[in-house]
Amino acid sequence: MNSLRLLTWPDYISPATLQQFEQEHGVRVELEIVPGAAELVARMQVGDPSVDMLCPPDYAVRELDSQGRLHLLDHTQLSNLGNLDARFRADRAHDPHSRVSIIKDWGTTGFMYRTDRIHERPDSWADFWRLAEKFPGEVTVLDSPGEVIGAALKMRGHSYNASGEEELAVAYRDLLRLEPCLRTFETNYKPLLASGEACLSLGWNGDAAALRAQGIPIQYVVPSEGSQFWEDDWAIVRNAPELELAHLFLNFVLRPEVAAQEARYTRYATGNRPALAMLEDEIRTDPSTYPPDEVLRQLEAGLPLDPESQRRRDDLWADVRR
Repeated sequence: MNSLRLLTWPDYISPATLQQFEQEHGVRVELEIVPGAAELVARMQVGDPSVDMLCPPDYAVRELDSQGRLHLLDHTQLSNLGNLDARFRADRAHDPHSRVSIIKDWGTTGFMYRTDRIHERPDSWADFWRLAEKFPGEVTVLDSPGEVIGAALKMRGHSYNASGEEELAVAYRDLLRLEPCLRTFETNYKPLLASGEACLSLGWNGDAAALRAQGIPIQYVVPSEGSQFWEDDWAIVRNAPELELAHLFLNFVLRPEVAAQEARYTRYATGNRPALAMLEDEIRTDPSTYPPDEVLRQLEAGLPLDPESQRRRDDLWADVRR
């Protein structure tokens, strides 16, 4: 039996989607889980010959493509590509013509809190820092430097992508102030919020929606200082062992009913236009999943940095995580 090997994040694809694809095509999908984008990129940079597909964030698509590590997509095998909203099919900054990637979903970075533990209504990154000091040991941030450094920068009115020495020095001091309050740096933080071990987490909007769907009293906040708009994509690895099967999988997940199934499971926003119409009103009208335009205008995309800027950020992160 042929198998398709997929590199992705924890709890990021519906088991029903995998089962349906396996049954339709008589194949097996093997999932390998990585905790974050840094690990995913590192795996591709060593040229792992066993991986067929992955779910990179937008900035990782640009990085991996520039290194020649992604396969050029054959659009003639993607008859369902037209289901994507035009803004997610063309003119994307990281892949303008969808040469090497198609959107999986999109969302925002902010923070969430348990309303049964925190009884005020925070609305800013400054509030996140203040509450972290009030609830030490019950706070998590992502084990992801872009999002965490970006939050510290936005709190001080800087760009999410700032990399100047003075801006990063202030962000470093703020992160050192935050670090003793943290329970952990964790990308798979939902179980900690669900169990009550954490009451405040820097994270992603879809995770908050998924927790609320489980009955956990969670409120999600896009901070008033601004934050990040991001996109996660499907991509095929260059020299993937199962190129034809990978294209079959891409075309499968572009089906409206499959894309809608994924949106219900992850609770992230879909870029598939007919899939959006299939979703329940409570999902389509949830402003934490589909933010209004005035919120979207506050957001920035994460951008690739020049080597020196990246080195400064890497050094900062290593010092904070030490």
